[in-house]
Amino acid sequence: MAVLYKRVYEALRRGILDGTYPVGTKLPSEAELSRTFSVSAITVKRAFELLRSDGLIVRRPRLGTFVTSSTPAPQRTGGDSAAGTPLIGMVLTNFDDTFGTHVIEGMMAAAGTDAHLIVTRSMGDVDQEDEHIRSLIDAGVAGLVLLPSSSEYIPPAALELVTQQFPIVILDRIFEGIPVSAVCSDNLGGARNATEHLLKLGHRTVGFVSSASHVSTSDDRRNGYVHAHATFHIPLENSAELRTLASTIPGSTTDKEADIEALTAFVRDHPAITGYLAAEYNIALLLREACRRIGLAVPDDISIVCFDHPEAHFDDGLFRFTHVRQQQRQLGRTAIERVQAQIHDRRQVEKVVLPTELIEGDSTAPPRAD
Repeated sequence: MAVLYKRVYEALRRGILDGTYPVGTKLPSEAELSRTFSVSAITVKRAFELLRSDGLIVRRPRLGTFVTSSTPAPQRTGGDSAAGTPLIGMVLTNFDDTFGTHVIEGMMAAAGTDAHLIVTRSMGDVDQEDEHIRSLIDAGVAGLVLLPSSSEYIPPAALELVTQQFPIVILDRIFEGIPVSAVCSDNLGGARNATEHLLKLGHRTVGFVSSASHVSTSDDRRNGYVHAHATFHIPLENSAELRTLASTIPGSTTDKEADIEALTAFVRDHPAITGYLAAEYNIALLLREACRRIGLAVPDDISIVCFDHPEAHFDDGLFRFTHVRQQQRQLGRTAIERVQAQIHDRRQVEKVVLPTELIEGDSTAPPRAD
């Protein structure tokens, strides 16, 4: 598959050099070239990227692609990557101080002066993800980091890149059965340790609350919650799970008040639950507010452990939850390092799982004695 874009590139390059496409000529459209060579639009874009690296063409928005020179620039080094500083694209769902901002910091640190980065946000919209990927390829990126909105659906543009062995790394997600590099945290182990922390404190009925998002991250956290119960030989109460929250999903139109009301009803209807594992920090905040509304205090009445937490070094008054800390900066650094490795050798496909750490805060305590 990797030969396809080279075939298109070499045919067009030959046409430019022999005068078939003189300087100033508009090249056939991507759709026309796709039909001519029986390849995908992504393949044509990749060929255009190489022609741009040669200094032979330029793309003019809404007008097309034009030949600008019949004299190639000096040959590229390091495979197909352009000589000089490579451009790496990033498509994220969203980012804030809880998760994402420090990942970007890690990416910037890893790139340093060796690469330029372009960051885009999809806000969880799968169509936007696909469009951002195609736009970045059109801009001539040499590699891509993708944080998908779903683990059940991989954008067609990304799948095409994978089949072409284009340098791409999936961040914070796992696509089973697809030969693509991925960098994520040990979410299963982190959730297991968090749940075991509550069980060791004496909580015997532990709840699990998460968003309705269909991502491997959330599934792994739920599986860690299940494994901890098995380790302690404690029967799992399926009714102790609420996995329908929506306000924390990027791009959601659900108001947080709707989730607080759902949590309030859930906590009220499940008085036996004395400890909760919240899959996200923002869900922990909603849960704490739900408890407050029915007269329950954290951690006196209800204990909560969550994933991630804003650092807020200068906010001494911030309520700090017991939480699972991810190595966010290392996630970012590793993602960029894996992309750079693939730019030099496209066979370097690797899945990296980073360990997590349980940080004790003010939100957990032994359950009240009856």
